[in-house]
Amino acid sequence: MELILQTVFLTGGTQLRKLTSLFAEVSLRPCKDRVVETDGGCLEQAGPFGLEVALSLARQGLKFRIIDKAAGPLLVGRADGTHPRMLELLHCWGIAQEVHEEGPLLNHTAMYKNGEQLMYTRSFTCDSRYKGSHVITQGQLERIYIRDLLRHKVLVERSTETGEIKVEPEKGTSHPVRVQIRNIQTGGTQTVNAKYLVGAEGAGSGIRKQLSFPFDGITTDIHWGIMDCKYETNYPHMTTFGVYMNTEHGACIIVPREEGYTRIYTKLSAERVKELAEDRRESGGRVDAQSITPEEILEQTNKVMAPYYVRFAGPISWFAVWKISERVARYFSTPDMRIHLGGDAAHVHSVLGAFGLNSSVYDASNLGWKLGLSVRGLADPRKLLPTYDLERRVFANRVIRASGAYLRFVGGISDLPLAQLRSATGEELESYMEDLPALDGTREADLRWIGAFFGRNAGFLLGVDLPHMPSCIAPPTPIYSEDNTKTNGTIISAEGPPQTPITVHNGRRAPNPRICFSQCMTGYLYDKMTGASRFHILIFGSDLRGPVRQRMAHFSHEALGHHGVLNKFGGTEMFNVLLILKALPHETQGVLQGNDLRNLRGFAPTVVYDDRTPDEDAAYWYGINHARGAIVAVRPDLVVGMSCWPEEAEMKLDEYFDGFLIDKGVRTAREWAVVREMKQTGKENGMVNGMVNGTANDGALEHNSAGEAKSQA
Repeated sequence: MELILQTVFLTGGTQLRKLTSLFAEVSLRPCKDRVVETDGGCLEQAGPFGLEVALSLARQGLKFRIIDKAAGPLLVGRADGTHPRMLELLHCWGIAQEVHEEGPLLNHTAMYKNGEQLMYTRSFTCDSRYKGSHVITQGQLERIYIRDLLRHKVLVERSTETGEIKVEPEKGTSHPVRVQIRNIQTGGTQTVNAKYLVGAEGAGSGIRKQLSFPFDGITTDIHWGIMDCKYETNYPHMTTFGVYMNTEHGACIIVPREEGYTRIYTKLSAERVKELAEDRRESGGRVDAQSITPEEILEQTNKVMAPYYVRFAGPISWFAVWKISERVARYFSTPDMRIHLGGDAAHVHSVLGAFGLNSSVYDASNLGWKLGLSVRGLADPRKLLPTYDLERRVFANRVIRASGAYLRFVGGISDLPLAQLRSATGEELESYMEDLPALDGTREADLRWIGAFFGRNAGFLLGVDLPHMPSCIAPPTPIYSEDNTKTNGTIISAEGPPQTPITVHNGRRAPNPRICFSQCMTGYLYDKMTGASRFHILIFGSDLRGPVRQRMAHFSHEALGHHGVLNKFGGTEMFNVLLILKALPHETQGVLQGNDLRNLRGFAPTVVYDDRTPDEDAAYWYGINHARGAIVAVRPDLVVGMSCWPEEAEMKLDEYFDGFLIDKGVRTAREWAVVREMKQTGKENGMVNGMVNGTANDGALEHNSAGEAKSQA
């Protein structure tokens, strides 16, 4: 088995639908003590993160087992909203439409304090096709995931948990992860040998505890009561996402849902918690969250939202009380890269910002393609897999800071410092400066704080603003002078403003502008960038005339031939090539003809047309110089990996992909040029072991029957 995934969640105590019986049958099969080794992987638990990793692996044709301690899937409640970025990633897997059609679109925000309106405004948007937050509960989302896995012939093994976990690399096996799993209902056990284990069992992760990974951060005394119900109210913005603050009593968050339901989050003030504790004669000013009733939460809601009233207008569909923790695991991966954590097993935070559910997708989309390429032998796991911890832990740290600052503002909490978290190395404390305006209780100070916070975090709250950590898959973005000399980040003003092939830096989200596909169809660039593990090579060719055609002809000859860099690392199996032309469809007839673009035609790129005005076209969003064109490598998780000029693409793409992908044994044109030069100088018996800036190491060569030289390696 390549992977084991484990996730844990509670069912909420409601009746299970007929669909659940299928999973129960899987978990009820008697199993004897035995050792199993399969070709797949293992994931522990079928919550959002575990299911999302499974979606990615299934699309890559991998075999794995996904086990879950729960007897059935979650049916109601829990998380309730999607960021635009989450839907972009689900669109890449082909299921976004089903997700965003479940509930209403929230594209306005109302904010009140002490009975007065602070603001009512349209939510921040970007170039994403998804304009705002779409509402869907975790239970609804998990059912979509489970149906999708069924189509891929994947069943969640229910009522099953992991026991002891060992990694035994010294035995020289390709499946060094040894996991004991136990069926809770039958007591039967199995020992599974796997290549990788993914832990997704929530905040109480047993895998994290077995690994002795510290869970850095704080657990607060802040409680939120959460109620899904139909309400009677005179509050004027009940159908709009809203934040209602009260200096004395706390705060409420209002989330409209499907079919007339509304979710209300109500923060319990410290005084109210003390009152509830005294009512129950509990000591220490603490209260058992499970003993708080919906009626008590509704009473607190009315205190917060005065002078408006809120009453139950029907049965409650879901109720819970959450205590806020702000924690991040010090490591998301083991040093040998065999075990990985994600979702709540790796980070927990406040409800503000809706990062719980959304971060699980961001974790899964980041880890899924990296695991898949490693298992399939297409990437070097020693180089690729460490980037999961590097990229996702830094993101989780920012979630804690942004969500935590938002929580303290909304809740009127001034005496609770933000959690101290570890930096990218996992050792020293992270240093940062919030630098938000001071609050003094006035309306003006509140508005200044809101403006500063959302000005800094609006894109992050949509999921489209990604913190960047340089790595082999997102190296630092070089800056060039006018004469194409790299300046290593230093602006050379004497030669004009610095240039880069595109203005989007490496490690950032790839823009998703509107584009034309044919005379009768338009859409978004991401519509042609689907899949779970292929890189997308964007060729910005302008109108393919004049100087830009010469540059593209050079790229076509050097990078796209049989011995080109893309074939070296897997060809069409690994790369999805898009040619973006600044033209109308009928204007491009014959533009690809000619021997100079023969290799480009042979790679059969998907051709799209950038026919919008210059202030909103794809070239604008990517920052393209039409006279020069550009080549952009976009990762499977729709993040810019690198960009370069067309005339240097052979070398730059080779350097980039050689940093983590496996050479498929096809020598590039640049390497053949060195071989020919070596033959001319009498070194035809030398072996080209490596290429660095056009140089080669000497070694032995052998010749095949066709007279071509090939490496003995």
